[in-house]
Amino acid sequence: MLFPDEIRSSGVRADPTEIAGLRVVTRRWLAKLPLNEDRRQDILLASYEALANAVEHAYAPDDAHGTLDYEAAYLPDEGEVVVRVVDHGSWHDAVDSDARRSRGHGLTLIRNLASDVQVSAGPKGTVVEMRWVLDETDRAGDDRAEDELSSHDAS
Repeated sequence: MLFPDEIRSSGVRADPTEIAGLRVVTRRWLAKLPLNEDRRQDILLASYEALANAVEHAYAPDDAHGTLDYEAAYLPDEGEVVVRVVDHGSWHDAVDSDARRSRGHGLTLIRNLASDVQVSAGPKGTVVEMRWVLDETDRAGDDRAEDELSSHDAS
């Protein structure tokens, strides 16, 4: 079976509506990979958190020109999924509000969900690269799901 190997989106406007669209694309992409649901949710949540951090922290709230790049790749030969979020801004604290006071744990969450996380910040932006090293337990649920789908197709 062939799997979609990657998502690439460059120049995405750093806006909550735009990253919500990337979340939908990522969810659909992950649904086609031979992963169990827990691993799919880990990847989806960490990816969206990295995107949200780029929107909140890389650009001023009134910056209509801020963009980001997003890549997600399934590497079956290496047994990995890699997601990279790149912004082209410079770090600033998020706008203070009651809703944001409970936030601020994004990188901790990402690090707890991924096998490895690298954050490279520089004058031309920040790169967050997340890796999930897949083992048999990450794939176990899909064999049953494919069997169930096959049995439904036969009826």
